[in-house]
Amino acid sequence: MVRFDAIGDFILWLDAAKRFRELFPEGENRITLLGNQAWISLAEKIPYFDEVWLLDRQKFLRNIPYRLKMMKKVRQTGFDTVIQPAFSREFLFGDAIVRISGAKEKIGSQGNYSNINPWQKRISDRWYTRLIPATKEPLMELERNAEFMRGLGLADFKAGIPDLPSSCVMSVDINIKNYYILFPGVSAEIKQWPLSHFKELAVRIYRSTGWVGVVCGGPGEELLGKRLVQSVDVPLQNWVGRTSLQELAVIIRGAHVVIGNDTSAIHISAAVSAPSVCILGGGHFGRFMPYRLEMETKKILPVAVIHKMDCFGCNWHCIYPIQKGSAAPCITEISVNTVWDETIKMLKRERSPMI
Repeated sequence: MVRFDAIGDFILWLDAAKRFRELFPEGENRITLLGNQAWISLAEKIPYFDEVWLLDRQKFLRNIPYRLKMMKKVRQTGFDTVIQPAFSREFLFGDAIVRISGAKEKIGSQGNYSNINPWQKRISDRWYTRLIPATKEPLMELERNAEFMRGLGLADFKAGIPDLPSSCVMSVDINIKNYYILFPGVSAEIKQWPLSHFKELAVRIYRSTGWVGVVCGGPGEELLGKRLVQSVDVPLQNWVGRTSLQELAVIIRGAHVVIGNDTSAIHISAAVSAPSVCILGGGHFGRFMPYRLEMETKKILPVAVIHKMDCFGCNWHCIYPIQKGSAAPCITEISVNTVWDETIKMLKRERSPMI
C-alpha cells in the first residue's frame, strides 16, 4: 500500500483501510504500508497493517541517495501486489514507487490532474497493470475512497466516517475540565482565516461559557499560537507544536468544540467524535469538506462555514489579486458572526454545558 499524502487525507482513508483485510486475508497475506512521515506515528498503531515503512517526502524529492535507497528497498522486497489508492496521484512519489516495485500487480486510480501534469499521467498510467475507473463527477473524498474499494471488489462498500482506533491515541492530561480548541494554522496562507477573527471568537466563547481555550497546531506554527495567546485577555493555553498526533487526538476528543481552518484537525475531530466547525474556502470545496456519506450515522459531522462565491473549485488558483501573507476573499469574507452562530448551534445540539 502506497500513500504519501497529508494527515487529513490519511484520516479520511481509514474508513477504507480497515476493509483491505477482506481482500487480503491475514495468514495468507502480509500488508505493508509505505506512508508519509507526517502521519506514520498514527499508522504504526493501527492494526490494519502488518508492517509500516515511513518515507520523508522532502528527502525523497531532493536527496538522491535517500531516494535510491527507498526505491531499492521496495524493489528488493519482492512485493506481489502494489496498490496506490490515492485519487490525486503524484508522478515523482507514488507513481515512481509503483513503477520501481517490480510487482506483478500494480493497481491505482484513474485519478485526476490535480497533482500531476497530463503528459506525466499519460506516461505513468502505463506503469500500472490495472487502473480503477473513477467517475468524472465531483465526489467528496470519502465517496471517492468508497468508489475505489468497490472497484477492487468490495461491492457493498459505502462511505462512512472513519474511526481513529483507541490504539492510536495516548494519554495526555491538560488539567482543564471544560475547554475548546482553536486551530489558527493552515498549510498555506491563502487558506488562513485572519488571526484577529480567532481573537474575537476566543473572547466571545469565554464570555459566554467561561471555558479555557486551547490553541493547537503543528511544528512551524508556534509563533502563530504565541501571537494569538498574547493578543487576548481571556484564558488561552498555547499547545502549538507541543503534542504528537496521538496526544493531539486525545486533546481533541475531550474538547467541547474544535474551531479551525480546513486542516487535519477537523478530520481528526470527526474520527474521535468531537464537535468541530471548519472555516472553509472554495479552492477544494466539496472534495474534503463538507462531508458527504453513503450511509446513515449517529456520529458528529463537522460543520463547514463558507462564503459562497462563483469561483469555487479553483484548486486554490485564485482569480483575485492577493497581497503576500493574505488569504483569498472566500476566506477573509467569512465573518466572526457567522462562525459564532454555527458554533452556538452545534453546541446546543450536543447539549454542551453552559450553552
